[in-house]
Amino acid sequence: MSTPARNFSLRNVNTSKPQLHRMDSQQSIAASDDYYSFSDRASSSPDSRVTVRRFQTPDSQPSSRGHSPTMPAHPFPMGESSQPAQEDHESPRPPTSSTVRFGEDRVAQISAKSDGTGSDETARRVPSDYAGPAPTPGLDDSPYVRFAIDQLTQDRARGVSRQDSLSTTTTGDEYPNNQLVWDEGLGYFTRTRTPLRTPIRHETPPVRPSYTSPSPQALPQRPVSVDPESFVAVEPPEQGLLYPPLNYLPVVLRPWALALTIFCCLLMIAGVVFCNIWSHRHQGIWDYQGQGGGHYFVLQFLPQILAAPIIIWSFVIQAAVYRTAPFSMMAAERQKGLVIQALPILSKSFVFPDFSHFKHGEPLFGFSLFTIWLHNFFAIPLLSCLFQAKYYIIDGEGVWRWAAVESVGWTLVALYGVLTIGMVLLFLRFLRSWSGLMWDPVSLADLISLIQRSNILHDFERSETLPTVRDSLDPRVLRLGYWRLSSKPEVFYGIGEVDAPVRTPSLHQTGKSREKQPHGLAKVCVDLEHQGNDPDPSDNSLYSPFARYRWTPWFLRKISVFIWAAIVFALFIAFVAVSFINDAIKGGFPPKLPTLPSTSAFSSSNFLYSFVPALIGNVLFLAWQPIDVYFRALQPYVELSSPSGASAEQSILLAYPSCYPIQVTILALLNRHFKVAWISLMCLISLAIPILAGGVFIALWYPSHDDIRISALMPAFYALIAFCALYAISFLVIWPGRRRYLPHDITTLADMMSYLYQSPLLSDKILREPRSKTDLVTRLIVAPPSDRHLPFYGFGIYVGRDGKEHLGIDRFHRPGRSDMLITTGTMK
Repeated sequence: MSTPARNFSLRNVNTSKPQLHRMDSQQSIAASDDYYSFSDRASSSPDSRVTVRRFQTPDSQPSSRGHSPTMPAHPFPMGESSQPAQEDHESPRPPTSSTVRFGEDRVAQISAKSDGTGSDETARRVPSDYAGPAPTPGLDDSPYVRFAIDQLTQDRARGVSRQDSLSTTTTGDEYPNNQLVWDEGLGYFTRTRTPLRTPIRHETPPVRPSYTSPSPQALPQRPVSVDPESFVAVEPPEQGLLYPPLNYLPVVLRPWALALTIFCCLLMIAGVVFCNIWSHRHQGIWDYQGQGGGHYFVLQFLPQILAAPIIIWSFVIQAAVYRTAPFSMMAAERQKGLVIQALPILSKSFVFPDFSHFKHGEPLFGFSLFTIWLHNFFAIPLLSCLFQAKYYIIDGEGVWRWAAVESVGWTLVALYGVLTIGMVLLFLRFLRSWSGLMWDPVSLADLISLIQRSNILHDFERSETLPTVRDSLDPRVLRLGYWRLSSKPEVFYGIGEVDAPVRTPSLHQTGKSREKQPHGLAKVCVDLEHQGNDPDPSDNSLYSPFARYRWTPWFLRKISVFIWAAIVFALFIAFVAVSFINDAIKGGFPPKLPTLPSTSAFSSSNFLYSFVPALIGNVLFLAWQPIDVYFRALQPYVELSSPSGASAEQSILLAYPSCYPIQVTILALLNRHFKVAWISLMCLISLAIPILAGGVFIALWYPSHDDIRISALMPAFYALIAFCALYAISFLVIWPGRRRYLPHDITTLADMMSYLYQSPLLSDKILREPRSKTDLVTRLIVAPPSDRHLPFYGFGIYVGRDGKEHLGIDRFHRPGRSDMLITTGTMK
């Protein structure tokens, strides 16, 4: 082949066989993470920065018989470039190894009759006369054809003017064919919103039990058809640290921890049974020595105090069950298709029971959580009225003695027996099955490692600004575990749909093309055109203030907080006023009910003034728990909404929902999250309200009034008033700021995934496939060798992997791009 034949420029392409060369150009745009591609070549001026320039495709020029097919009459315009066409002819750019040929079925010899002006030499040309390799046998060139058509047509379809970030034009609109095409490294693929219900069958070799690297001859070849690759579930390989077992359980759900909880429940049952039997056989337990003293404290306050640790520990167990249940269900593949969008991962069973696990096919979890709610709601009120003073005739003399109320005692035995059954069922549930987890998924960074290669992320398209993510998702039966692609032996870990196509091939490309970016990147300007528009309640756009600050839990909205604070302060003032006017409490008040105990030591007045105050205090205590849960869960988003971003330790690694009560208070103080620290501390302090309220009142004989009256133990009553005042003042602390408002809920996995589905963090090399929690944390808190400082992260508008703007979580600053747009103020 002669040298002139090799140096054809763009002007010398034969019109009967157009060609597309992959060039290091500044004018290509691909729908991938490398949406903006740049050249390393210097600009015309040494000081000028390289800017983004889009390729402007010229209009089609009909071929004229007066011009040669190899030499058109007019050169093609070069978009925004002002360089003459001769520059390309003099300095042609060498093509890469990937050359696309459209006319593979062209005959070897072109007839001269096709164009009267064509020379004999041109008419006798064969495919070997053209530069570039011939089509590879057995390799599908359809993705290249699709990519070439897109490059030639997309700018003409979009027009010269720039589209804003709110454009609804998608790839699916431009191409009606929604079938996904493997991109062969081009970063070009078509999304489809409709899940493929029929499994795609591929002829692939069986998974090797040893999971050793096969020889190159044994590697499965990429299918010739344009059907996408699919996810194939595999068993966990046994290769030590590379593929750790998926049987992790939080500490509180491990067999020994649940066994310890069961033992504590059995101790409570044994204690109540002993008191009932001893009191019945020995005519009471202790002699009554008046109000106050050691006996009074042991029988009126100690039972509630002993129940308090079990209640606090049950909250920890409940939180672990909520955040573990969705993953455990996906690992066992026992679900109804709504596990990520309908099953909560934050505790909800406090004042009212939560039956969501019953609805989604996990009655065992549902029953266990119900027993925890039943115990937490009634244990302290019932223990408050377990012992009463009764008049006995012993050896001919009358004496007042403390006795156990048998009916209340056997009710407590049943209550703790039901709780024990719930704990035993949890013990058996996690003893017989695996969780599918490498470690406890308690932070945003943990979730990123689980979904970074998932094949369901396409379902979340533009869901970050929707008021409800659940309504936008299709039901899917998902699995958590190890996977491989149908044509690759590589094993990876995460959440996916079995036998479903990859749908986002670029998430599975970990080669050098995804690792490196060219130098001298131009900054991608964020579109701020819509910031000045008036907010529209029906607007779900990225720049809508209504959409950005739409949601916070109903009980944390400003109007709700105002109402709660007003009600609590009003009740507190009324309680204090009624208690101290005319010494109503100190002087006692009539019971209005029969006081004389029955043969089983039950007294109506004593039961009423012990059970009801303790129940009211317990409701106040339980009502504070959801506030604590959401303040812990929202704190990472508060830090991410900082105008300058936040470090990983302060944001995506925060794991307050999984911390123990005292632990979260200490950690929040160290992190200067004072609201979280105080609210978490109030979870423990407010438990004193039902404990004191249940034992402060008792019916006594007042000789001065010659009547039985309800008397209060005044030191305990003063302490009760102090704790109630502290509880009321704490409602002023929960006043929400702008940073605690989000576009939608964060209760489910799908809610959180909607803020991450297009985030470049999914392909960030720092977060790529960690094999342990220590590995993940080390990567995030130690600066990479190429960076001088640790990266900061934010919640705002960023440029996603598809080259479009999205609202969610990403690095605050990425080289070559403008900083994330965060619209929150400075209030926390």
